[in-house]
Amino acid sequence: MVRSVFILLFFVYSFAAVGQDRREHFSYSVTVGTGISMDIPSKVPFTGQILGYYNVVQRFSVGAGTGISIYERTLIPLFGDLRFLIIKPHLFTPYIELAAGYSFAPAKSVDGGFYLYPSVGTTYSLNEKIKLQFALGYELQKLKRLKRYEDFNFVFEFEERLNHHLLSIKAGVVF
Repeated sequence: MVRSVFILLFFVYSFAAVGQDRREHFSYSVTVGTGISMDIPSKVPFTGQILGYYNVVQRFSVGAGTGISIYERTLIPLFGDLRFLIIKPHLFTPYIELAAGYSFAPAKSVDGGFYLYPSVGTTYSLNEKIKLQFALGYELQKLKRLKRYEDFNFVFEFEERLNHHLLSIKAGVVF
């Protein structure tokens, strides 16, 4: 019985090893970024993101991510991501990427909205498993917030719709 289990495990392992190539199907990245806000009034934003990718083929991957974007209010985007490597992986590998989803706001007086981040970038391989990545992109985040003005004579509330436009630079690690 034990012998047949070992033989079965040997064949399963051999068959699985033949079907694999050297790249792994899953990869992850962590990025931080900032940029130039194209809004008035303008604030220097901060972004941080965590993404998980499924490598469909060697040059194309799909994924999902979340993070934090701090403008004058904090937003938490949840998004899907598509990444295409322009050339086969080398020491420097350029890519194009598109992330789209929805941003949530933790503040009660703020509602999130649509999130979009197209970008171009490159990865630099430190070794077979770890790469540095740098990206330039355009970030759009929509949100609504409740504004309130009070005076001795009246109270005035209205809904303000904002679109944050950002030329962004991000750096991170892919592993």
